[in-house]
Amino acid sequence: MVLSGIQEPENISSLDDSLPPYFTRLPSVTMFSSSKTKAFVFDQGEQVSVLVRASSSKAPIQIEEVREFATGDHVALTEAMGELNPKKTAGFLFAKCGVSPEQGFIRRATLDPKRLKEDNYLVEVASSQFRIEPDSNMIAVLNAHDGLSFDSAKVTTSKDVIFFGMPSSVAKSIQGSLLEKGIFPKSIELSSLVSLTALVDFLRFTASTKPTLVLELGRLSTQSYIVSAKGIDAIRPISVGLEGMVPVVQKELGLKDEESARKLFFTNTFDFTGMGAALCKKLLKELQSSMGFYEVQTGQSISQLVCTVLPTKLNWLESVIAAQLGISVLVPEIKPWLSSKNITLSPSVETSGLDARKFSALGLMIEFSAKVSDAGNS
Repeated sequence: MVLSGIQEPENISSLDDSLPPYFTRLPSVTMFSSSKTKAFVFDQGEQVSVLVRASSSKAPIQIEEVREFATGDHVALTEAMGELNPKKTAGFLFAKCGVSPEQGFIRRATLDPKRLKEDNYLVEVASSQFRIEPDSNMIAVLNAHDGLSFDSAKVTTSKDVIFFGMPSSVAKSIQGSLLEKGIFPKSIELSSLVSLTALVDFLRFTASTKPTLVLELGRLSTQSYIVSAKGIDAIRPISVGLEGMVPVVQKELGLKDEESARKLFFTNTFDFTGMGAALCKKLLKELQSSMGFYEVQTGQSISQLVCTVLPTKLNWLESVIAAQLGISVLVPEIKPWLSSKNITLSPSVETSGLDARKFSALGLMIEFSAKVSDAGNS
């Protein structure tokens, strides 16, 4: 599976054999063992969650239902679970799960070939280059060129790798939280990595030659990626998020306090497009710097943008950012791509609702077999 996110616990490569497996192992279950068994995917984003029911986990697959609701809306989740799976086994809905913890991380690095055999080299890279301490984090390492688990004994020409994971305490907390919601996670993956994998595969399917800027605008920070049909070319976290736009809203509209500005901004009861450039000023500066560096290093121009986690009420930000950067917005045609995976849609599933924000949920359903070519350094 190409950069598919967190694999099954027994297949995870940790930085040290003495470290715990990526996730505490759950009791063995036989979900997806029969082609007649309904398959469920639950993607829990920072702001929006998606629950999907499919006819089966094995092709041919029909997506039967898709429900979207605000993360943290337990009433909506409970109602969706009851409607999509009225006969829960042992009180649980068994599902493949994608999660987006604030403390999760995806980083790209180029290793020193001369030091690959050193026992603690990967630990040193994680700690010194990314300030990720292995003692308190669950970490996995993948080859950047093919998405397989990193193995220093099998390295050929590429020394580019991807570190990803989250704090151990967060991983355990997520498992407990899912169980409390009535969801038994057959597997847990980082939604961001699954989404990027799906997007890379989509670009390959459409024979796209355009490097694409991918943004995950969170409340406190933004994750910026540059991807192409060859893979993930660059990764950069930016310490500017949606909350950073609230003071600008307050100032521009002359509001008395930030809470009023925050409520107005996130509920989208006012047309903010006119002040979009001012709202995104700090973010745009960082993005222009990243894009300029990438274009100088590779000689390729970034021509399109896609925002994968924005809630519907803030979708207008995507067009504003793209316009300010002088690039277009990628509007993916999901249905042909899914058809190539032998996945169809039931009449009740709105094609228009399957936009870029669903890449992570859809990616959890798909087995990727194509190889990702070696990409440039971040």
